[in-house]
Amino acid sequence: MSLISLPFLFFMICLLFAYYVAGEDQQWKVLLAASGFFYLWSNPVCIIFIIISIVSTFYLMRNPVKSHFIWTIVINLGLLILFKYSINFGIDNLIVPLGISFYTFMTIGYAHDCYDKRIRPSDNIWHYALFISYFPQLTQGPIGNYEEMHDQLIKYHPFDFQRIKTGGYRIIIGVFKKLVIAGRVGFYIDTVYSHPTGYSGLTLIVATLFYLIEMYADFSGYMDIVCGVSEMLGISLKENFKRPYFSKSIPEYWRRWHISLNEWFNKHLFMPSVTTKWNKKTANILSKVFPKAKKGTLRLIVPTLMVWIVTGIWHGARFSYLGWGIYFAIVMLISFCTQGYVKKFNAKIHWNPDNTFIKAFQIVRTLTLLSFGEIIYRSESFSDTVYIFKSIFTSTRINGASIAAAMTPFGNGNQAAASVIIIVILAIAQFVVELAKEKDEKAFTGHRYIYALLMIIVIALFGVAGKSNFMYQAF
Repeated sequence: MSLISLPFLFFMICLLFAYYVAGEDQQWKVLLAASGFFYLWSNPVCIIFIIISIVSTFYLMRNPVKSHFIWTIVINLGLLILFKYSINFGIDNLIVPLGISFYTFMTIGYAHDCYDKRIRPSDNIWHYALFISYFPQLTQGPIGNYEEMHDQLIKYHPFDFQRIKTGGYRIIIGVFKKLVIAGRVGFYIDTVYSHPTGYSGLTLIVATLFYLIEMYADFSGYMDIVCGVSEMLGISLKENFKRPYFSKSIPEYWRRWHISLNEWFNKHLFMPSVTTKWNKKTANILSKVFPKAKKGTLRLIVPTLMVWIVTGIWHGARFSYLGWGIYFAIVMLISFCTQGYVKKFNAKIHWNPDNTFIKAFQIVRTLTLLSFGEIIYRSESFSDTVYIFKSIFTSTRINGASIAAAMTPFGNGNQAAASVIIIVILAIAQFVVELAKEKDEKAFTGHRYIYALLMIIVIALFGVAGKSNFMYQAF
């Protein structure tokens, strides 16, 4: 069931009515039933696998000993690997269960927290089932934390019209980002990246920059919608984005982008790996090769490589995903290993991090490094990646002919010109809003009903129909 569809609108109207009519002891049951219905709507057969994940994890972790923890990982990762990488095992046309990548992380995170005694195992399988299957966070996250979500999901939420209005406003923002911004640039990107050899360096640069816009508008738009839906139910989801394109370094960028996923990796994979005996031994070996390096820095090398390779593979079994993971692992390691030298150099030249021009330089540098990584990620093949980089660095020209060629994926004549004008205006408007919110979180909320009306009008005029599926549904 698409979040931008009439069936979902009808589903939400019925849910809100039933949810707020239900008594204190029944409200969470309504939510569980609605989540089950939402999942059944996508594919009735696939509900079997989320049930297997829920039941096995719940009962194994009632007694969170090491063997039970290992079996939990084996069962959940086994299901994930079977469905996500079935084509690599010669199995075709196997339907991937809705949200399996995300609820697998939630079950493993819950199991790890129980095993490490950070939380007490749940004593109610239906409460635990609601935590895993809660429909707003099921398909694309944010990746929920049991300790943060359990009480919110179970407790009674009286009707609050203010939260209904706040949630509705957030939903409109999400729909605007998805249908208008992501929808408008998506066609251009798909056209260029499907056959990159037919385009010049300037066109490929434009398509790559558009891809940054599409990714953010699509994914953060989804988060706005689900956070708005959850707000209407009186439940606050973890924020997953914090204006990542204003980051001044790649490590900062990953602290602002898909926050719940990066926190999950840091908590359940990176930090546990840093403190293991085998990693300490590896760091000792590396210290003989790099005697001047700090041991603390050396201990980050293998865990960083491991986390980013796993992140790449988690997205899928394509070269582009693995290459993307390796690229960012290298960038992150360079950042870690050069921090001390950079600080000393900045002190010598009296580098002022608060200077506006320096901030702008750092943001542009970060976006440039990010763009290189996203070229790898978005390319259909290794040969396409090589061609795109080669073309950008050897055949980019800025003249009348190149600019005209860069407009051709939009269409011809007035259609192309109109598309360019619309996208430029929308991009500038979004930049202004994000910049204002970077300085003041409450910006553009004082007259939100006017802004909501304007967005609805723009959605009606410029929204792209048939673009209701979100990027990360594929994962």
